[in-house]
Amino acid sequence: MPDIRIMVLNYKRPENVHKIIKAYRDQYPITVINNNPTEPFPYIGQPVDVINNNKNYYCMERWIRCFDYPEDYKLILDDDMLIDLHTILRMRKKRQNIIGIYGKTNVSKASCYEDLKDNWCIDAENDFLVGSAILVRQDGLNKIQSELEKIGYPRRGDDIIVSYLLKKHLKCHMKTVSAKVLNLPEGNVGLNKDPSHFSMRWKVVEKFKNLTW
Repeated sequence: MPDIRIMVLNYKRPENVHKIIKAYRDQYPITVINNNPTEPFPYIGQPVDVINNNKNYYCMERWIRCFDYPEDYKLILDDDMLIDLHTILRMRKKRQNIIGIYGKTNVSKASCYEDLKDNWCIDAENDFLVGSAILVRQDGLNKIQSELEKIGYPRRGDDIIVSYLLKKHLKCHMKTVSAKVLNLPEGNVGLNKDPSHFSMRWKVVEKFKNLTW
């Protein structure tokens, strides 16, 4: 039985989600969390679990839903990409509490989000991971569950919040790995289409920066 479950958050990209399901359903159980109440995602049977929310809970929902499933690891995957199976296996073999393919550095010197430096699909240490594809150990998430539930469902920065809490409580390294990625169409619904997206993310960084990142 696989010890990884893929958690995919959907918002108005059902075609992409069907591609993700096709790519991984023979290897891993998948949970589709649909945050678009106007367009329910179809129930297609196991190993795909579908959650159709009655409102948009934003991205924190993908972490909160991890507590509903028994797998030891959860792969938090955006709905605009595929990563190859070998990358998932390499991430798993490293046995980290959290590991990803996209991270940010330079928090201590930055004065805005644009000052942060990218580590995309390379082996690197980071200040925090960005939620494109993050493999997280459920045992680690369990240790921050109460804090995540208190925070609720912010509009931005779920990945920053999880990174900070795991660093705080478990002294986790925020590592990225080299990866092969196939980008899927973004369409017109990506969070970064909102002109305030990066300023909202920076406010989350600043909050934790003031708590001695």
